[in-house]
Amino acid sequence: MRDTRCFASVRLLTALAAFSLLSGLFIPDAAYAWERGLNAGSWTKGMTLKVLVDEIPADAPAGTSAALDEAIKEWNDAQQPFGGLQLMRADATKENADIHIGWGKALPAWGSTHEKDSTDKNDNGFGKDTVRMTIEINDGLNARGITRVLKHELGHAEGLGHSAKSELMKEDAYSSTPGSAPSANDLNDAGAFTEPTADDKAGKKALWGTAEKLSKSVALSPAPTFADGLWLYQYTLVAEEGTGLSDPVTEFTIDLPGSFTADAFFDIFAELQGPQGWGYDFYQGALSGGGKELDGEPPSPFLLSFTAQSVADGIVPGQFGEFVLLSPLGPGMTRAFTNSPGFDSDEFMVHAPVPEPSALLLLVAGLAFAGVVLRRRIHWD
Repeated sequence: MRDTRCFASVRLLTALAAFSLLSGLFIPDAAYAWERGLNAGSWTKGMTLKVLVDEIPADAPAGTSAALDEAIKEWNDAQQPFGGLQLMRADATKENADIHIGWGKALPAWGSTHEKDSTDKNDNGFGKDTVRMTIEINDGLNARGITRVLKHELGHAEGLGHSAKSELMKEDAYSSTPGSAPSANDLNDAGAFTEPTADDKAGKKALWGTAEKLSKSVALSPAPTFADGLWLYQYTLVAEEGTGLSDPVTEFTIDLPGSFTADAFFDIFAELQGPQGWGYDFYQGALSGGGKELDGEPPSPFLLSFTAQSVADGIVPGQFGEFVLLSPLGPGMTRAFTNSPGFDSDEFMVHAPVPEPSALLLLVAGLAFAGVVLRRRIHWD
């Protein structure tokens, strides 16, 4: 797939022209994207994790124990095909527990998941380091709400961080108001449960899977160049050849470092180019609204995700695709990653636009003035 064509010209809004060449203010380091959370280094590939559950309080919502079993089953079913982690509640004791789930009331967040540590071993008689989880069982939740919180927190316990791409692992998962934390009514909703997504499965396979990979890729990112007020960013994504490598690469996602209070995606790119048959999506990371958050895991970065519209449009082994960005924002190094239909993922460090310390506040003000929407999805035939 050597040909490239212009996706579209995403021109800077006239109202923001005065803000297009920015040198910004201090921006904190971005968290990892969907793949790596606080417990991304806690386990061994293909491991079975023993889950010790504290006694469920008598006044907990009816069905709380079944809610836990449902959450465990969802993750086990999603991971089993590629030999990922398996969760086991049966026969868990303080001596063998890997994850320790407790219950709380009137918590500051709907749940909390800590990085694996020695607190239980030192203070509570456990035999080894554990991941400690605490789940809200009050504050208006019923068993369906507890199931939803457990699904999200078990994703963190196994190593996934927040992801703006994942309907299950994003910070505003389950929320009826995008960008805001979910309410008790959102969590208690009678609709179908959210299952682990393709992004979640790719992360789990990359971290803990034992199945052989069907796709491997490499991203080349030369130093950006500057001309006519814009930085040129170029990426060559190569799908490697080799025994057993049969899957095409169908996704190329770039973390966008920075902390925004408005969605600036449409105004930090003057032009996007990519392979024929690919489109792009922008995903807002951190929450912008209030409410009781799901947990305190680090926030997701904003994401620019290029996706093949069909498997046939993917980059097959032995071929490559080229991507080009034009932006008024100067470069920084950031994480990028790929996905394939078989949930194979590879990670890279690439150059990407980064708001610099000067006038990002002006951009945010301009975005508010222009009434930019929270998310846009564009595809081309």
